[in-house]
Amino acid sequence: MVWGNWFGNGRKSDPELLQEMFASLDRMWRDAVRVVEGSSNIDSVDRITFRKAVYSGDQEEARRVLRRVVFPQLSEEERERLRYAGQSESWAKAEDLVGSGIVIPKNAPFPMDALELAYLPTFDGNGERAREPLWFQGEGHLLTVAPTGSGKGQRFILRTLLEFEGPAIVLDPKGENYKATAWRRNLFGQVFKWAPGEPDSDCYNPLDRVKGWDDARLLAELLVIPQSKEPFWDDAARDLLTGLIFYVQRRRPPGRRNMREVCRLLAMSKADLNDMIEDLQAAEDERLRELGNIIETQSEALRASIATSLRTQLAIWRSDDVMAVTSTSTPGWSVEDILVRDNISVTFAAKEGRAPGWHQRQDGGVTRGSAATIYLVVSPERMSAMRSVMRVLLGQHLGEAIRVRKMLDEGNAEDKNLPERYLDWPMMFYLDELPQLGYMRIIEDAVAITRSYRIRLWLFTQDMAQLEEVYPKWRSLIANCRCQIYFRPNDKNTADHIADRLGKRKDIWGGEDWVASPQQLMGQEFRDECVIVQDGHLIRATMYDPFYANDELRAWVKTKKAEFGDEVIRAPRPEAAPPAPEPEPEPEEPPTADADLAGDAEYQAELAALQARMRARKTAAPPASPTSIGRDEITRTPERPVESSEPPRRPPAPPNFDE
Repeated sequence: MVWGNWFGNGRKSDPELLQEMFASLDRMWRDAVRVVEGSSNIDSVDRITFRKAVYSGDQEEARRVLRRVVFPQLSEEERERLRYAGQSESWAKAEDLVGSGIVIPKNAPFPMDALELAYLPTFDGNGERAREPLWFQGEGHLLTVAPTGSGKGQRFILRTLLEFEGPAIVLDPKGENYKATAWRRNLFGQVFKWAPGEPDSDCYNPLDRVKGWDDARLLAELLVIPQSKEPFWDDAARDLLTGLIFYVQRRRPPGRRNMREVCRLLAMSKADLNDMIEDLQAAEDERLRELGNIIETQSEALRASIATSLRTQLAIWRSDDVMAVTSTSTPGWSVEDILVRDNISVTFAAKEGRAPGWHQRQDGGVTRGSAATIYLVVSPERMSAMRSVMRVLLGQHLGEAIRVRKMLDEGNAEDKNLPERYLDWPMMFYLDELPQLGYMRIIEDAVAITRSYRIRLWLFTQDMAQLEEVYPKWRSLIANCRCQIYFRPNDKNTADHIADRLGKRKDIWGGEDWVASPQQLMGQEFRDECVIVQDGHLIRATMYDPFYANDELRAWVKTKKAEFGDEVIRAPRPEAAPPAPEPEPEPEEPPTADADLAGDAEYQAELAALQARMRARKTAAPPASPTSIGRDEITRTPERPVESSEPPRRPPAPPNFDE
């Protein structure tokens, strides 16, 4: 019988029964049996003793034999395998992932919004090695944590840009993604490349997106990177900058509505400052009048400190390269235009019962799609200096995407001709090296609220320390990312975080051990693998080779370029505004009026009296605002003390930018 043969005193065993007995063990003990049976170092009697304990179900006796008899005879490699016996049971299998859409059955319809991330090694029906692709689809955001040089872009960003056909905004620090994928994205829709210093760069003027006070406030928040431990200076800088942006947009001619003009206002002469204050106080908009009052009532030292702080932060906007690409906007470059055109294409296709996007016509030509792609290209060595500009571009685009998506979804819901369900895709934001841009509140907000707005963020960071340093609520940020991808950690803090995220399991000795220890995660065992945490599943996946080493993908690219060409059709670049505009004379005040009356004593006396009455009115308490003003708005007018019983207090010291 089987028992007799296994334990050394019976007839020939029944292979099928042996197989059934082995299969009845849990994964941990199956792995242990494989180690013991496969070792040539173990005495045959000790092997039989271990078999008897395992197959009789006496786990405590089996552990005793392993610890005291078998383990000392094993090699170092065999001991490691025994230590991690059953570890694979903690990882999700392909059949576990079908319900979450991570594995897509071959006979299922393919979702238009899917991103291929990695794969599970498997075998096909002929016993040949095969791959089970792992996908991300549906609502939610992604986070990838991997060090510099590990291939985040080559393994994930680049290949998904070649496949995903929806609109996308790509933070492209090295310009590699544009060079490798723009030809393909050109089929999906219009391609824009913003690259300061490059002659073929498109242009984007942030003030073109300022339609009201709230837009000006958002732009100011993105421009001012918190610098001081005392919030007074950051708040004061944001308040002043909000007003100046709104002022430039409302009171300056079109050719001077740009950030260069805002910077010029921070370095005005005293005469120009007085002229601006008078212009503000004469404005029809109440908020501009209040801004004029605020500036006038500030002490000169306080005003100079705030202006100095702002000039330091906005210095990059005075760069020739930046001015050349931010003074005007390339036609068609606005998130609203991009999303509206894409929505028209998607809903029109839905009503016709076909897939949206580009397609090849019967005559062999190609009908281009309407899903535009924006590449924001800044070299890594300039990223720190360009941080203010990149924050503005990404923040404005994200804020506008939220607003427009909400508007479009409401309109689509009322369209009775639209099917209840139809093929669609989100707008993708690829945010490589995100922490280098500093804290951005809009990122935290977007990750928390945009899941249902068809907006998908993919955040990339080098390690956990980098994320923790910039985002105080980093745990919440991670929790709001439905898919988390970790690979090749090279610092203990990140490896510990991944190990903690995976948790522990029962080990062969009856205690607990890591599903994957920090040492394993940092070692060669996980060199070509990544850990994916999604929808409650722990996935140990194999990464695709980076593009430069992926012969299969490179051959596919070569074939497609031969079929469709590699030309990138770009919009014409607009003429840039003058880089350093000079103040223009106000037409409503002819320069000859005062000159003609300079010698008229009666006129001068009347003018002096009028100016005195104006100064008296300015010192009076302003009327109460008819609307409720929020804490973050600049429209709060400070009360002017008449008789103060306390000596005037100095404002907090400004931040030291030399530290």
